[in-house]
Amino acid sequence: MIGERGFPRGYKPRSDPGFSDQVPQNILPVKGQSAYSGQEILNKYKFEANPPHPMLQAAPGDYVAIVHLENGHVSLPLNQPNKPRNRGTIFFYGTSQPKDEERLFDVHLRWNKDGSGGDKRGVLLGTRHYDDGQCFQPNADAIAKERASKFSSDGAKISQELPCQSDIKLPDNLKPGSVYTVYWYWDWPDLNANKINMDKTKDGSYPWAGSFMRGDTIPNGWTMDMISKNESYSSVIDIKIVGTQAQGVSTKSDAKQQYVVKQDIYSKAIEEQMKSNFQVPVGDSGSSNSNNAAGSMPPSSAAVAPVSASGAASHPVPLSSAPPPALSAATSLHCSGVVTVTQTQMVPPTTIFQTIYRTVDPGAQPTQPPADGVTVTVTSHVHASSTGGPARRLVNSKNRRSGWFGA
Repeated sequence: MIGERGFPRGYKPRSDPGFSDQVPQNILPVKGQSAYSGQEILNKYKFEANPPHPMLQAAPGDYVAIVHLENGHVSLPLNQPNKPRNRGTIFFYGTSQPKDEERLFDVHLRWNKDGSGGDKRGVLLGTRHYDDGQCFQPNADAIAKERASKFSSDGAKISQELPCQSDIKLPDNLKPGSVYTVYWYWDWPDLNANKINMDKTKDGSYPWAGSFMRGDTIPNGWTMDMISKNESYSSVIDIKIVGTQAQGVSTKSDAKQQYVVKQDIYSKAIEEQMKSNFQVPVGDSGSSNSNNAAGSMPPSSAAVAPVSASGAASHPVPLSSAPPPALSAATSLHCSGVVTVTQTQMVPPTTIFQTIYRTVDPGAQPTQPPADGVTVTVTSHVHASSTGGPARRLVNSKNRRSGWFGA
């Protein structure tokens, strides 16, 4: 893997004087305001061509994995019983033409998959459940224990947090030399259990309050009183697009890649997410709609085997009042690799991209998260062994590039 560390907009190290969770956090609508005004801005910070902390680098068609610590929103659901059962839906929007102030109402459920929606400046890249089905924070409740046990053969331990992740493929037509901006938007409302079928929210089937305020056509018979409280969060990642031959990267035809099932769970991409960018179907009517389930399918040859980068060990982040998460790290992997963005609950949108060269034995132990709560993980391709012997995860320095978007 090659490439330097990269960071999200507004990144400030936790060790810096004046740091607080509010520095990266962007809550919409603003705290104390019960309803959207329509003027909410997705980007808390403006674009900087030469930011103090460098951007992630990725090639057209690379995968990006967005990772976040669940902070009890997943493993302690009874703390917030009226939240969607999928723990909220994360929407990813991409554009090569970002505005200095990008309004939520101009982008969310306006931009669509083919770029024909809204003002046509961007696309809906993908959707993911906040709960990826395997993540947990260390605690004594059933969900954490069950998941630690389920994935123990891949190294999961109840004493070590397993982050949630979203694996997203970037468009193939991005222009090398340009900067591609990705808006991360997590819709996390309180719902009225007397008005909506809570079981269906496991699939992300619930309305967005802004659709009613904007006058969108509302599907599924949804009504405004199904939502009892508006709450959502956003962050921004700027990605420097490089060519497929850049920085010593060779063509994709060098070897056939295959997904390696047996890996360290703490650095393993989710295979199912590599098949489509869309986990929660979205229609063109201004809300999530299960009747429009078309998604984008990455090439079948896209095989990835994530490999952990070493980092300072630390204890899991303790659960406090469960503040919303912050984007924590993103990784870009060329040739159908996986990019990983880590979200750290207690610290809203912060980014750290890291690139390393490594050959790792499949039996390697899980990597402990760094001391500051930022998880630095690198993914890689695996060249399948032609023999019956144990496979090794080889990161070819000429074909792989990776970085992390961290908090």
